[in-house]
Amino acid sequence: MARDTHMWHAHFYDGQTAQPHTVQIEVLANGLEVIFSNRPSEIWTYGSFRQAEGFHSGELVRFEKNDTFGQALVIDDVQILEIIRERDPNSGFHNPKLRRYRSLLVGFSLVSIVFIVWLLYGYGMPVFIDVIARLAPVAWEKSLGRSVVAYIAPEENRCADEIYTEVFDEIIARLTAPTNTPYTFRVYVVKNTYVNAFALPGGYMAITTGFLKRVKSAEQIAGIIAHEMQHVVQKHGTRAVLRAMATRTIIAAISGGDEGLDFVLDKAALAGSLRFSRDHESSADIEGMKMIIDAKIDPNGMVKAFEILLEITGDMPDDLAYLSTHPLTKNRIRSLSPYLDSLQVDPIPIVSDSTWARFAQAIRAGQCKRID
Repeated sequence: MARDTHMWHAHFYDGQTAQPHTVQIEVLANGLEVIFSNRPSEIWTYGSFRQAEGFHSGELVRFEKNDTFGQALVIDDVQILEIIRERDPNSGFHNPKLRRYRSLLVGFSLVSIVFIVWLLYGYGMPVFIDVIARLAPVAWEKSLGRSVVAYIAPEENRCADEIYTEVFDEIIARLTAPTNTPYTFRVYVVKNTYVNAFALPGGYMAITTGFLKRVKSAEQIAGIIAHEMQHVVQKHGTRAVLRAMATRTIIAAISGGDEGLDFVLDKAALAGSLRFSRDHESSADIEGMKMIIDAKIDPNGMVKAFEILLEITGDMPDDLAYLSTHPLTKNRIRSLSPYLDSLQVDPIPIVSDSTWARFAQAIRAGQCKRID
């Protein structure tokens, strides 16, 4: 059998002791001949051993026997891999010429992985979240909202005056009458000087006394409530919570922590996740206005409510609008204006003048019976 003229010094590990034996290696047509100094040589045929190390720059080449645990050959010259590949192109051993490109390939692979993760997170996850949100039972959303409302609107800050209940019950009844919604809506009046209103998954909503002191009619309140109802109906809050839960679960999986479970149990974290995008706000505006018109409520009330908001909070310059997660209030008013002439019949008042007078008086007086 013809032999190659190249010889390699190697260390042989017999799998029984930690002490290596110095041997010489020759590459044959059918395998490697291991030449010992104190015993007959052995033939390691191709297929009977595998390459375990020597893929990276600076690594020694290590071959291990497949059927004998612990037996290995360690060679410090990667050129032996080239000779083996010449003798048996199908051997499957690493090509040392690729080492110079390995760092580049590793870097490219890492960038590719990051890009794929970003693509899945940015585009795949919203689709997945939308599917889960559509399938989420109303009872689960209600449980989710109930767990947060205690944090956002604690009982000691809620107002339970009969006149508030009377007006809000009438508003909700008017808005939901033309619909077939599975949600049961409930509005909490929160004693707070800030001008604010918000919606939670499952039908829970809240509006501050600071906001109610500014409005001039039940129709203006209905405009705000219709907007918040649309956040519930379109599951904006549910989507926001699910996305935050998924993000935290991914982080927990990477870090080995329990952030995903902690988030579900953390009311403050849940509340913090309920921030709606510009698209969600704009959609709630338009669909809320359609609810107003379907309920034969004066649509000017919703626009007037946003004008109050604009008067109180102002707006940032147009060239900075992209910095905000909410559409500019003046743009929201502009988008609603075309609907002001959509009501084809005379609007039907939500409550009588006397009922509104009692409501307005209770708000001005700061009348706020606490829930027992």
